[in-house]
Amino acid sequence: MSISFVQLERAQLGDGVVPEGGALVFDRVVSSAGTQISYNAAAGTITLNQAGFYYIDWYVAPFFGLTTDGSNWAIQTTLGGLAIVGSSHTKVSVTTGFAILNVGAGETVQLVNVADGAVSLSPFVLSKAGLIAYSVAMQMTSGVGV
Repeated sequence: MSISFVQLERAQLGDGVVPEGGALVFDRVVSSAGTQISYNAAAGTITLNQAGFYYIDWYVAPFFGLTTDGSNWAIQTTLGGLAIVGSSHTKVSVTTGFAILNVGAGETVQLVNVADGAVSLSPFVLSKAGLIAYSVAMQMTSGVGV
């Protein structure tokens, strides 16, 4: 399995509000390589084109949240329905998270607002949010994954 990655950024504020249950849409592909991972900017979905293990790391810089539970974001998968959450106890601090997924070919993932209300992105930082997804090649040595 070859290494494939995509690095995404939300640089433009736009309307700057991600509703409860809404996907964060990234507006810029910073860098990418390989064919295993693709990004659909219209839908905010990352497609994992081959079965295997993938690592995803993200951050979101909120301005404020119309929430009672702070800034909460999750990687949600379409086939498995998995929700891997990264959260902040305050409504204005940077929220980070990461996930390792074992998926089937064609599964899509999104970074979704799972707080109990809308979250506004910060107009005061250059990068509102970022995400890196890459394939993790597993090599076998004496029957043990390395």
